[in-house]
Amino acid sequence: MAHLSPRHVQHLYNQFGDLKVLDDIIRHRAADEPPVPILAYPRTPSSVADYEYFTGRDLDRLIDGAVSRYIALGLEPKQNGRQTVGLLAPSNLDFVVSFFALSRLGHTVLTLSLRIAPVAVVNLLHQTSCRTIVHGDTPQILSTVHQVQTDLPIATFSIPVRSEYGNPPSTEERFVREYDRETENGEIALIMHSSGSTGLPKAVMLSHRALLTHPTQGSGLHNFNALPWYHLYGVSTSLQAMWMRKTAHMYNAALPMTSDSLVKILDTLRPEAVHTVPYVLGLMAEKPHGVELLKECQVVTGAGARTPDELGDRLVQAGVNFGIVFGTTEAGLVGDTMRRTPGDDTWNYIRVYANIRQCVYMNPLGVNLYECVYLKGHPALSTSNSDVPAPGSWHSKDVFTPHPTLPDVWKYVTRVDDRITLVNGERVLPLPIEGRIREDELVREAVVVGVDRTIPGLLVFRASQGDHLTDEACLDTIWPSIADANSRAEGFSQITREMVTLMPSHVEYPHTDKKSVIRAQVYRQFAEDIETMYVRLESEREGSLTLDLPALEAYLYSSFQDVVGERLHSVDTDFFTAGVDSLMAIQMRRMIQKTIALHGLNLPSNIVYSTGNVRQLAQYLHTLGQGDPSNTETDTRAENLMNELIEQYTQFQEHRYLNGVAHDSHPQPQSVILTGATGSIGAHLLAQLAAQPTIDTIYCFSRGPNPILRILHSLHTRGLTLPPTSRAKIIALTVSLDDPSFGLDEPTLTHLRRSVSLIIHSAWPVNFNIPLQTFTPHLAGLHHLLQFSLSVHQPLPAQFVFCSSISAAWKAPRGTIIPDALITDFSYASRMGYAQSKLVGEHIVHGAASQGARSCVLRIGQVVGDTVRGIWNEGESIPLLVRSGLCMRVMPDLKETCTWLPVDTLATCILEIIHSQSQSQTNPKPSHPDKYNTQIIYNLLHPHPFTWLDVLSQLRTAG
Repeated sequence: MAHLSPRHVQHLYNQFGDLKVLDDIIRHRAADEPPVPILAYPRTPSSVADYEYFTGRDLDRLIDGAVSRYIALGLEPKQNGRQTVGLLAPSNLDFVVSFFALSRLGHTVLTLSLRIAPVAVVNLLHQTSCRTIVHGDTPQILSTVHQVQTDLPIATFSIPVRSEYGNPPSTEERFVREYDRETENGEIALIMHSSGSTGLPKAVMLSHRALLTHPTQGSGLHNFNALPWYHLYGVSTSLQAMWMRKTAHMYNAALPMTSDSLVKILDTLRPEAVHTVPYVLGLMAEKPHGVELLKECQVVTGAGARTPDELGDRLVQAGVNFGIVFGTTEAGLVGDTMRRTPGDDTWNYIRVYANIRQCVYMNPLGVNLYECVYLKGHPALSTSNSDVPAPGSWHSKDVFTPHPTLPDVWKYVTRVDDRITLVNGERVLPLPIEGRIREDELVREAVVVGVDRTIPGLLVFRASQGDHLTDEACLDTIWPSIADANSRAEGFSQITREMVTLMPSHVEYPHTDKKSVIRAQVYRQFAEDIETMYVRLESEREGSLTLDLPALEAYLYSSFQDVVGERLHSVDTDFFTAGVDSLMAIQMRRMIQKTIALHGLNLPSNIVYSTGNVRQLAQYLHTLGQGDPSNTETDTRAENLMNELIEQYTQFQEHRYLNGVAHDSHPQPQSVILTGATGSIGAHLLAQLAAQPTIDTIYCFSRGPNPILRILHSLHTRGLTLPPTSRAKIIALTVSLDDPSFGLDEPTLTHLRRSVSLIIHSAWPVNFNIPLQTFTPHLAGLHHLLQFSLSVHQPLPAQFVFCSSISAAWKAPRGTIIPDALITDFSYASRMGYAQSKLVGEHIVHGAASQGARSCVLRIGQVVGDTVRGIWNEGESIPLLVRSGLCMRVMPDLKETCTWLPVDTLATCILEIIHSQSQSQTNPKPSHPDKYNTQIIYNLLHPHPFTWLDVLSQLRTAG
């Protein structure tokens, strides 16, 4: 393929054996005849694809100018010994010039990512003994530098800009630093750092020799790399082009990366190679033209993160010569997937480079998983953390699985240090917490626990030095270490004092030969201690504080600041939208239990979220204090709010006609708006819609950036494979449904109004903890979608389908038959914000229908896996119940009648209802805009109910 073979690499080494130090790349290319451009950067801060080109001579001159500027500023060259200089600036032309200029002066360059926090910068400066920073002038950078200076005395220099180094005096004598090139070859040229995903970033030292292994491993092509130079892959791919007399095109660091900008660059440059990270690759691939331009490239590579299978599959199937390059900052490039034979589509299985294969060991972890270990002798290896399997080895913690048939071909899977998943889905990263606490001299080992629990806990194995202390005194002594670990962790990962269990110094714990904790065995061995800790959490003694309602409000308001560190704007501020996470809610509930008199009553576990704000929480607690534990007042408040929301969101502007026809009646292709395409129902709806020949385009409205990747991933994980013709129908748009225009520009909205004839709204936050008022933005989104259905430029309003839930009728009296009609008794809805919001949504849709909308409600019951593969979200209650039963060899005897619907059957049913309604609805007279729908609400349940015992018998048969 396009990458160089080992023989070609050796030929380059033989031909250019004098390539010893970083500056040689520029020196050699400055001597080229005729000169060729080796670097390109956008001409102005606002330029997207208007590039200025630089030959080796040009860069050599600019670097000399920057050297002179640094000397004038007082940053002297180093003749004896080396000084480390940090470079904290945008990755632009100034950065590149300073990168080489600092090296020419004899300094080691520490490149600092703009994304890391000041505490991480300080840590890196300490690690590298760096006390000098060259920095850019953006507000973010200046703020970081200021915060660093408060913790560490450092010298700072503003990075020279083009006007300062671009025209050095021609009479000035060139700077020359005398050094021994063989000695210099082994000196540290560059210090980069890890991402910090498993704790604070770690410095990684690269000698000139290690760094210069990169240029000779390139593709020998003109490239575009949308990568910063403080990312090793950005430096590597740029040097590859520059050394091979090709042009490295950089992205304008002053501009945000967008699909439009990236596609424009590809269209203008027509590069031979594109090197980038998966996120940026996804932006390019969002546009069909972007995929076509990528197909024209000889090589397209992704690196720096795991490329989603669905994105790589889509590119390869479209004809893009795509592969991944795998490497680490500590060991450089390891392998890639480019050297595949024709017809081999294993783009996500790397082949380790032949010249380093003997230095890479795949260490078996069990279950067909292997950790990649780099051995001493690897030419780019810059560190070591083990003497197993040989002295000087480095265990990367990167986990691979082998190809099922191809030998010595590997797919990256994950990291060894995976997170602990709490019951609410949050993932706690235990290693940095444990590592910090373990530094305390009274701690022998610390282990974070909490799998499938509400909050994390901590087992602390005491060191013998503290045996003279009681548990309480020992915890007092080590608490500052725990608090410091908490300060570096996400809110939901923090350890509360009550969730620490101390183990005696003589108690042993499972560990490896290297004294690393074997986490799963610790959980099993100390299961009783862990259980006791969580039981204690729920059984704290009740408090005795009695307050009147105003004093109780004031107490709760101030307590939020003291207990969870959250300052609310007022007593009516919604907890959830203010950022109160699940851990904070649990802490607040526990504080209430311990301080306020509750007359022996136990607070509901989600009381903070269910009440929603301080005022309602205080009212609830005050009612309990009067000895009335009923929910009557709470229910009344909820019903009042439901009425208010219905009134607020059922006012619509009717569909306007001109002689019985909408203003714009030009025939347009049939298009669909679909929300919730990343969910189970949405994914199956999307797959079936895309297969229909009458559907031209499906606009997937989604929150967050890069929605197409998440949608394709959702399809892939559910085993839904779409042919290219169907995938081409999907257009993913990032929208804000609570904005009347969805955050879209007017031309896009106009196009949608002309083409959309069907809207299916299946997106809704499935969170059973948050109160009704927190769903207000989603109810606003429902209103805006309904109003949009009435604003289309077509003879009829667009059909509108709202996916509701049987939870809207879950609390109906036993024996009640729920009709296919509107529920007017709000008490039928389950007492949670989710169910109440669904019932409010049904009323809003019904109100829209009475004002001319072609709208209907689908009240959906329990949805299960599909009929083909049985794929079901493993995090839902029933799959979790079955999984636990298989482990425990026992299942609960539930007295339940099941009306479950397979998700693919449900999707088919929904589309049949839509088709049936479309056939029955005709263009009414303007005086009767409410006659579109013969039926507005449908209850969708399995027509043949079955029992829980029927399910168990099927499981027994399958097992």
